Amino acid sequence: MRTEARAIGVAALVLLAFGAGSWLGARRAEAPPLAGELAAAPAEADASEAWERERAELEERVLHLSEELARATSERVAREEEFVQFTTMVSELVPPQAPPEILRALGGELPEPAEEPEPDPATLARLDRSRELQGKLQALVVSERLDSLELLEAGVLDEGWIGPVVFRLLDESGRPIGSLCADRLRMEGSRTGRSLTIVLEAGYERRGGQKLPFAGAPPGVERGGERRMFLPHVDPRPWIDACPELFGPEDLTPLVDDGRWDRVLVRQRLNELLALDAELGYWRVAFLGGVLDSELRDVELEHLDRNGHLVRRLFADRGLVALEERGLRVELREGIQMKGGRKYAFLDGRYRIFLPTASQEQWTAAGIPGLVPAKESSAAHPTGPPPGG
Repeated sequence: MRTEARAIGVAALVLLAFGAGSWLGARRAEAPPLAGELAAAPAEADASEAWERERAELEERVLHLSEELARATSERVAREEEFVQFTTMVSELVPPQAPPEILRALGGELPEPAEEPEPDPATLARLDRSRELQGKLQALVVSERLDSLELLEAGVLDEGWIGPVVFRLLDESGRPIGSLCADRLRMEGSRTGRSLTIVLEAGYERRGGQKLPFAGAPPGVERGGERRMFLPHVDPRPWIDACPELFGPEDLTPLVDDGRWDRVLVRQRLNELLALDAELGYWRVAFLGGVLDSELRDVELEHLDRNGHLVRRLFADRGLVALEERGLRVELREGIQMKGGRKYAFLDGRYRIFLPTASQEQWTAAGIPGLVPAKESSAAHPTGPPPGG
């Protein structure tokens, strides 16, 4: 009996111990471990810092892209404005009598259709001859290798001239840099002197968006004056044969010398003075047609490097020697320069050569035209001017 009671007590103690163990295990499972909490805290902090860094990088990228978009938009607007200015400039070059398809392409106003009487045969013949002259002038400009000029429009033939005319100016690479517009174009030629002069009257040069009227224009006007492009060593006979209406009989033998100067002596003294400073190259007068009113006429200058090799040649209708604050200036007008077998018209009709180290006393003492009058120069013609000159 005692044995059974003892066995029952032992079993009760075992059950009680087992229940307590289970209860403690369940409580441990329900309660999170403190070590896990302590380990998870730094991980969450690292993740927060990573998110902050990524957000800052994204904000910086958004700011950079916004700046790129603003810059691209500004450049696009600038290009569009430049294109509008270019089309406006081109449209101004087109005369009102341009074909409707050209006016429509440039956004110009098309004239209202109106009933006009049939033109007489003389008018039709003049218009046909005008178109023919434009084609011949374009071919002659190309054949003479005037690579700085491109004739775009020649206008209508009148008495001794044709116009309005439009030339495009090109640089040495053939890129447009401006234009010449004039109401009239006529020409002067010399068969004996083998020279040709293209004369543009009442016009302007457009360069860099600005209109520069020709020399001699009254102040405050946009177009006026005269621009002369002197072409030496050009046989004028093909031009005269192709365009006789543009020449005057009195222009075939223009006066280039008044007889007051010894042009051979003037040329010799000019070359002596120009050769004094040859360290970096020098200029040489290859030809001088004469002196008229203290101006050099029909001038040909050669530019040579320090080894005597030819760099370029300049041809001008007129040349002027003038004193500067230091040294001198030789200014050529109405001419062209030849470089590498190509001819280029003077920009603004002038070509200036500055000689800052030249001695003003030496040039004046040499009696160069423009620095002293003929009656005081030892380079003047010993016999004086011709009768009536």
